[in-house]
Amino acid sequence: MRIEDIAAQNPWWRNPGWEKQDKHLKQLAKYTYVYERTGYFPGKKGSVVVYGPRQVGKTTWIKQGISKLLEKGKPESVFYLNAEMVKDRFELYETAKLVNGLYNPAHIFIDEISAVDDWERAIKALSDEGFFEGKSAVLTGSSSINIMKKAERLPGRMAEGQYKFRYYPLSFREVAFLYGINAKKPEDAVAQMDKLNPVLHRYFLHGGFVRAINALHSKGSLGEELFSVYSAWIDGELAKEKRSPETSTLVMDGVADALTNEVSWSSLAKGVNHVTVSEYVELLRSMFVLDYLEKHKRAGAGAPRNKKIYFTDPFIYWVALFKSRKINSIGLAGLDSTTMGRLAEMSAYSAIVQHMDRKTGENDFDIRRHAHFEKTRSGEIDFIVNYGKRVVKLECKFGKVKKEEDGVVYLTKDELGKNKIPLSVFLMFPEESLRLARV
Repeated sequence: MRIEDIAAQNPWWRNPGWEKQDKHLKQLAKYTYVYERTGYFPGKKGSVVVYGPRQVGKTTWIKQGISKLLEKGKPESVFYLNAEMVKDRFELYETAKLVNGLYNPAHIFIDEISAVDDWERAIKALSDEGFFEGKSAVLTGSSSINIMKKAERLPGRMAEGQYKFRYYPLSFREVAFLYGINAKKPEDAVAQMDKLNPVLHRYFLHGGFVRAINALHSKGSLGEELFSVYSAWIDGELAKEKRSPETSTLVMDGVADALTNEVSWSSLAKGVNHVTVSEYVELLRSMFVLDYLEKHKRAGAGAPRNKKIYFTDPFIYWVALFKSRKINSIGLAGLDSTTMGRLAEMSAYSAIVQHMDRKTGENDFDIRRHAHFEKTRSGEIDFIVNYGKRVVKLECKFGKVKKEEDGVVYLTKDELGKNKIPLSVFLMFPEESLRLARV
């Protein structure tokens, strides 16, 4: 890569006012609601990988981080590279060597590194030559399969301890903060229930995607222009894997129809065999589009037993309906009680996943090691979560709780009692709020 092309990606080397021209930060400046994830993961020397869905704000997060670093450091101390502009692993290696020889940057950001075939071989060579010694390097990607498998080929060459981090859409707590609600503990959240529940209804639409949050604010609804961007992301990622967008749409539509219900692969998409459905579910899972729980904690990953499949964020539920041509737009008036009940359970699942990921600090986090669902004689338990010192049974009831079971904590619309916690409070504090229930 030519030095002028590298410099174009690092405008701060020559232009102190680069933020005003940066595409991502300029877009952010247009938004009413902006969230800056400072300290999203612990800063450490060595290489870490950060991966999550496209269009969730990873590049913007990097640019915000670079801006903060430049407040105290020299411009040449930060090096950014969009790997989608890199031809192959050889160019990746040579580009890094060239910049290191010129500036010896202390902070390195290689964005969408999974776009480069065999990227781990270039990182291995650089690491063996001492390139990352004393430096902080962040490598981002959009495919969990790509990152997990290839990072495993770099034993001893990544940062010590946890070096793989998932970049999720904003949590409900982060969204609430955008809307001016800052609760330090569950009791604070309870005291602000009158503000939290309206935010929860909006969250059921835009989820944790900042672009969707601002679209709902400015237009009052989520429409075709917005949905098309995220639909194109899904189809584009599938095309790279030589998979059919039509089949993925059928699978996502089946997930939307079956949301919160126990399903088998064969029942998920009509006209698609169960092997193909399983392959597409796993691929969409690697893209952070959806995820699933097993029926029992001892079920093996991919075992042929029924699952409960969830989208990873409420907004993606609406993208799925858009892709299957069931909606063109959606606003608050389009939320009926049945849909809200399903989105409530899905939101609880997302909150549990994000919380347990941060709590366990595992490189290859899998919620199925920590949670499952079960059928009992009296009904279904939505989530049985092992928080470490305590195993908790959670049932999401956004409507009225008709029949209560001993030992179960109910996540309700607005009830608080010995075995009931308002869902919005639980979403703010997915473990700490459990102390409000005496079960």
